[in-house]
Amino acid sequence: MNEYLWPLARLAEALAALSAKPQSIPPLTAPENLDDWLRTAAATLNLEAQPAEILYATFDEQIARLAPAILRVRSSFLFVIEPGKILAPDLRKHSIAPSAIRSALCATQESALTSEIDDLLNRAQIPASKQIKARDTILRERLGITRIGGIWLIRLPPAASFRLQLRRARIPLRLLALTSAHAIQYVLWIAAWWLVGRNVLSGGTDRRWLVVWALLLLALVPLRVAITWLQGRVAIGVGALLKRRLFFGALRLDPDSIRHQGAGQLLGRVIESEAVEALALSGGFLGLVALIELVIALFVLGAGAAGVLHSLLLLAWIGVAALICRQYFLRNRSWTDVRLTMTHELVENMVGHRTRLAQLPSHLWHEGEDEALQGYLKTSKAMDNSTTALLALAPRGWLVLGLAGLAPAYMHGTASTAQVAIALGGLLLAYRALKRLAAGAWQLAGAAVAWERVSALYHAATRPVVRGSLEIKTTEDSHPVVDARDLVFRYHDRAEPVLRGATLEVSTGERLVLEGPSGGGKSTLVSLLVGLREPNSGRLLLDGLDRQTLGLERWIRRIAAAPQFHENHVLAETFAFNLFMGRHHIPTPADLEEAEAICNELGLSPLLERMPAGMLQMVGETGWQLSHGERSRLYIARALLQQPELVILDESFAALDPENLQRAVECVVRRAPSLLVIAHR
Repeated sequence: MNEYLWPLARLAEALAALSAKPQSIPPLTAPENLDDWLRTAAATLNLEAQPAEILYATFDEQIARLAPAILRVRSSFLFVIEPGKILAPDLRKHSIAPSAIRSALCATQESALTSEIDDLLNRAQIPASKQIKARDTILRERLGITRIGGIWLIRLPPAASFRLQLRRARIPLRLLALTSAHAIQYVLWIAAWWLVGRNVLSGGTDRRWLVVWALLLLALVPLRVAITWLQGRVAIGVGALLKRRLFFGALRLDPDSIRHQGAGQLLGRVIESEAVEALALSGGFLGLVALIELVIALFVLGAGAAGVLHSLLLLAWIGVAALICRQYFLRNRSWTDVRLTMTHELVENMVGHRTRLAQLPSHLWHEGEDEALQGYLKTSKAMDNSTTALLALAPRGWLVLGLAGLAPAYMHGTASTAQVAIALGGLLLAYRALKRLAAGAWQLAGAAVAWERVSALYHAATRPVVRGSLEIKTTEDSHPVVDARDLVFRYHDRAEPVLRGATLEVSTGERLVLEGPSGGGKSTLVSLLVGLREPNSGRLLLDGLDRQTLGLERWIRRIAAAPQFHENHVLAETFAFNLFMGRHHIPTPADLEEAEAICNELGLSPLLERMPAGMLQMVGETGWQLSHGERSRLYIARALLQQPELVILDESFAALDPENLQRAVECVVRRAPSLLVIAHR
């Protein structure tokens, strides 16, 4: 194994070898900064290094699926580039068993049990030839739930070219295989019925034709299985990549781009994102099959009784069908606009239901609903008419036109019986293709309309993020935690800046209170300090380093904030999940003990005692309902558990009663290395 391990000094070279565009990156000089260095170095190479843990019992199966990956073996590293293959320091690929990799990573855990297990096997008189397998089985049983760390998965980031992600996932090859399988299937299907038709129409009774026909039909069975399997793999692969891209884009949205959007509009985007995946994939498959059938139908019709005229008529009708599809798309877009507007208004009314009941006169509760429903009904009727034309007129109209094109040749009697049969077969094949094409266009039009609503999430994934420098040189000089000088910030939709000449300095160990009137820019200053926004001008340093040098990820790890109540949320998950949202690793038992201690100091122990599952209790809108004060203390605990250099609390004490206020203040003063509290004047 030692000959396959990369030393720490060559880690940068090995990581560059995994990149599609290798480039020189500075080597790692401080092993304690390994995780940060790997993230930044991978981002520099347009890759993503994601820490992972694997259970000992499932290591062999999972490591094959998780490649490429970097594995830390003591003070060296192993590079798994594909299932069963590793990259050695000589830049050659070598085969290696997953069990050997597992033994290298878990040498410490296994060595503590090996002597005991060997002694047990010897006393049980297990043959030497079977001891290896027996030892491995016992180790799996004893260490099954042990988590193996020191693993980083190397992936293309969600912001990478979607075409490149599809190629890495082998989607184009599977699509090509799917298209070929469909084409071969129809060739065999036509050949089978051509044999039967020729035998019957010629009056032949040779049974050999029937045997060949049966063999052709049997050959269709494995093709159908392959087509179904390929469709599933393509659908799952594309769907997973698309969901990952949209979710990543949602996290990358510019805060200013969603400032004026309500919960209903955001919910509408989520709903439409599901439609993009479901409709685009199913409609795409139908469209692909329909196009293959139409191409084959053109050739079949050209060989039929009406000849090239029949093929030209089909091409003309395809153009008519395209116009029908366009009309349906435009009406679907109008209907979707009305539907999403109603969704937004309904959600907003549901969110403010109690306020409306308490303050709005009862005769105004349903004001405007009839008008909205009337508009929705009108657009629905228009879209239904277009749907009828698309799904009924487009395929059935071709039957009328196709029969009309066949009529002259049939009436003049110039075509043979075989040619008429071929023309009828091509006509029916084109009808089935147009029927599928109409169904596919119906779904693709819905996906296109939905895409117009969610494309912002897709493109937001490529929003540039400051990566920071790989070489951060520390000096002996002490710097303030935050050093802000003459900051100016202006929102895009405002002429006057919210902040002008703002200056603030926070040193290690300081506890500061920033007071000001409502709307004075306090929360805007907090968003600048934590990295959500960038100032238009001025200087902002964290530990003496600017944002370009430190990078956004390192920046947000050093400052944790509890935003104002309306900008902070409890997610529908466990209480522990909501506490550890800011952590970058799976919580350990020690982390849970620390969280419980902080909750006790904040006065949340009575709440945890009431919860049947304690910290594992589901909370949020669909779980245990937390009071205003309990949520505020949860937000404070969440910020403290991130272990930052500076904790910023934006009006986090406003909802607390005097007793809990004193507890919370004592807790944050004791635990926060530096503290900045935002309060009203």
